[in-house]
Amino acid sequence: MNECSAPNASKYAQIIDAAVAEFLEKGFAASSMDRISARAEVSKRTLYKYFESKENLFRSIVVELSSRFAEVVEIKYDSDRDIREQMTELAWAEGRILMLPEVIAMSRMVISETLRNPMLAAEAQGKLDKTATFVDMLKGAAEDGKLNIDDPEQAGKEFIGLIKARAFWPLLFSGSVLSKAEMAETIENSVEMMISRYGLPS
Repeated sequence: MNECSAPNASKYAQIIDAAVAEFLEKGFAASSMDRISARAEVSKRTLYKYFESKENLFRSIVVELSSRFAEVVEIKYDSDRDIREQMTELAWAEGRILMLPEVIAMSRMVISETLRNPMLAAEAQGKLDKTATFVDMLKGAAEDGKLNIDDPEQAGKEFIGLIKARAFWPLLFSGSVLSKAEMAETIENSVEMMISRYGLPS
């Protein structure tokens, strides 16, 4: 992550934003460090001070994007709390990030490289996939007798998939994001579907 001082932090952000725009428009292979420096309105010397290559810049964007989801990773199952409440909290941790336009833009850029550069894409996927956090919560709840789940890994994929089916994948094409009300509805419906499928009989 960026360790530059506060006055230069904005310059770092300018470069990241410019690189995302360049990679989206041209694709990674056809992108130019010269154009990125021009878009960011910084000198090439400054650009290379922060990022020694396009590959380094791409990886930095992935790290930046991954760091946005830190709140998701930090949420752990608590046996003393209501499981619906915890699932809603976890879903909102994911949802809040997906409401940020810059996150959608960076995600579009990373995903666009899947076919162009499988090696970079595979590396990015490992850093960005937070499904394990959803799996761990559902596994903990199942082991604790709060949910009836035989395959927590599959259930975790289903849970995050329900959220992304409305709040992420359709928006990659438009670059738009859900409103807070739309995200609230998405999360409520996703949690309700999971509870209906895996909840214990009342």
